Parts: sequence; C-alpha cells; structure tokens
Amino acid sequence: MAWELGSLSKRLELVRELRRSNFYVRWHAYEFLLGYGGRLVGVLLLEPSRSRATLYCRRDAPLEEIEKAVRKSLAAAAAGRVELIVRVEDVDKP
Repeated sequence: MAWELGSLSKRLELVRELRRSNFYVRWHAYEFLLGYGGRLVGVLLLEPSRSRATLYCRRDAPLEEIEKAVRKSLAAAAAGRVELIVRVEDVDKP
C-alpha cells in the first residue's frame, strides 16, 4: 500500500494543518518551506517510499515548539503513521 502522504489530497490536508499551527508554508511536491514567527525556520521533506519525513530546522529556531506542531500536523494528516526525523542545522556554516 502506498503511503498516505503520497496522495495530493493528504498533502493538501498537511498544508492546512501546518497553517492552523501558525506556520507560513511554501509547498512544492514533497518539500515544505516553513516560516514561523515571521522568519524561515526550516524545511520539511516527505519521503513517501519510506513513510518518513525529515525536518531540517535552524539552530536558532524554537525547536521544541516547532517539532511538536509538525508532529501534530503529520499525525492529523496521516493518522500518525509517519516517522519524523529532526535535524538541526547551522545556516551560517557552509
């Protein structure tokens, strides 16, 4: 069975859930740029073939708050069947 978030309607639902959590969302296919509190805070990448999502978050962002909101949004859109990997990145380092 294909992963739920592989379908367009489920990804649209994820966008709606993220926006309900006060994220600015710029979405293209399986990549979501996330803004929060007036600034870019991270990127969420979906990997439908692995039932996995990876959140790349800025080190200076409120990580705990963002991770909680992303987990809640993923659970609402995909019935909790998504593995979320969180990576914290320094944006100033090459």
